[in-house]
Amino acid sequence: MSAWWLEEWTALDLETTGLDLESDRIVTAALVWARKGVPVEMRTWLADAGQQLVPAEATAVHGVHERHAHRHGRPAGLVAEMVSQALAGSVIDGLPVIVANAPFDLTLHDRELERDRRWSLAEASGQLPLHVLDPLLLDWALDQRREGRRRLVDLCEHYEVQHEGPHRADADAAAAAAVTWRIVGEYPELRQMSLPQVHEAQVGWAVERAEARQRAKRRTDPTAVVDGRWPLVPRQGVAR
Repeated sequence: MSAWWLEEWTALDLETTGLDLESDRIVTAALVWARKGVPVEMRTWLADAGQQLVPAEATAVHGVHERHAHRHGRPAGLVAEMVSQALAGSVIDGLPVIVANAPFDLTLHDRELERDRRWSLAEASGQLPLHVLDPLLLDWALDQRREGRRRLVDLCEHYEVQHEGPHRADADAAAAAAVTWRIVGEYPELRQMSLPQVHEAQVGWAVERAEARQRAKRRTDPTAVVDGRWPLVPRQGVAR
């Protein structure tokens, strides 16, 4: 079994106009290539979502103003396609792709491609499987007893990783890679598994986490539903 944790990883992060997977758009995107959690290459994109507004509350999070995005950004669908093409090499080589909160970033990326009918990541990589490592999910699964919040910034503090700027796509991608490297180093059971096995384990852990969150939410809202699909929420009518 190859030592996949010693290979080059690619980390993805998106900043967006909001949190709705089906209607919100990409504002910035970043890919960071890292070895042992240390960045060795970085690419960033600024996206123009056309008629879609960048709400003030979104700008307050990531710092990108609507006028700046319209004036200097590339079409959001084109940015999504360029991200797919840049990621394809890692997928073809069977290397890990790091995405903190993967169901959000990967799903929104997928919907951006669908909106403009552009090449998907699967098409760009010849339908080869995507092997994702999600530090938020790994941390939850391997250390469930720890109390407190588990956002990326919280994980950086817990695993003693320096974060250069929360909600800046390049900084978040770099931090996700570094935190994932620390998690893999701390838990030998991950290194004893193949990369496909770690990916599949996360599929099951995501269901368990969703069930736990749903039980907690239903203490105050009996109708609460938490989606456990990972790493991507399928398009309507399309099987996972």
